[in-house]
Amino acid sequence: MLDILIIGKDSKYGLTKDSQLLEEAVRAAGLPHVIGHADHKSRSFAERLFRTRRARIAIHIERVYPAWYSAADIHYLLPNQERFPRRQLGRLHHIDLVLCKSRHAAEVFSREGAKTFRLGFTSEDRAAASASKDRDRFVHIAGASTLKGTEAVLAAWQAHPEWPELTLVMNARLAPASVPGNVRLISEYLGDEEMRALQNACGIHLCPSQAEGWGHYIVEAMSTNAVVITTDAAPMNELVDAQSGMLVEVASSTPRHLGTCFQVDQSALEAAITRVMAMDAEEKAAMGAHARAGFDAIRSGFAERLRELLGSAGR
Repeated sequence: MLDILIIGKDSKYGLTKDSQLLEEAVRAAGLPHVIGHADHKSRSFAERLFRTRRARIAIHIERVYPAWYSAADIHYLLPNQERFPRRQLGRLHHIDLVLCKSRHAAEVFSREGAKTFRLGFTSEDRAAASASKDRDRFVHIAGASTLKGTEAVLAAWQAHPEWPELTLVMNARLAPASVPGNVRLISEYLGDEEMRALQNACGIHLCPSQAEGWGHYIVEAMSTNAVVITTDAAPMNELVDAQSGMLVEVASSTPRHLGTCFQVDQSALEAAITRVMAMDAEEKAAMGAHARAGFDAIRSGFAERLRELLGSAGR
């Protein structure tokens, strides 16, 4: 029996989703296992259980949590490089293997002397078979993040009042006070069914991220057969290529923890949007089909590498 302890912060945004997706993938790997969850602040029953019984594997989500060094024989870290601070590099000495979601992450952590394994990752399959997709409809889902390139998207629509309506989904706390007249702002919380319906209804997803640890909103868009416009920089361009979407060149970059923030070139973003508008429905559908195939490859590759990793750890 392989005891696995997943340690992370409770968050209604990315970290909780990462933990849930990881647990689902472990369960689907087909290996005998017991999974426990631990908040980094040490509170739950599962945490007390694993305080008294060492796990075989502890997987630290995003950061390394020293309180749990004694809880397992093997320690893995599943990080997001743009959120891993340099002041915590010393904690990598307690990690047996850094599980990297991208080639970019593997390069970053290898440079710091860590032993790495390119695990990849996965996202929810958001496709809805019964949905009717409008291949001309644009959406930008910024959510509660300030790193999705929202300013560049809004500037593009401000400069082109003749463009069709853009739907912007953004947390009310971060949403701008006003938007261009051809932008529909949704700042109230959308339930899962409403969000899925929107993701499937829109044929073009604007995702010019400044930085991503993984890129759930990119990969979820791919799952819905959408055309994805994203940043031509790592790790975003590891998810999308010229067949499955549009890559926008970068104008500038700045360091962010161990990662990098990229700012897309404004004129290149507007040119990419213009090119997509000029495509006919069949071209957009073909690009969306490639995106879906890319999603399937991402998901299956992650599952295969996870089985390999856990199989070797269980021996």
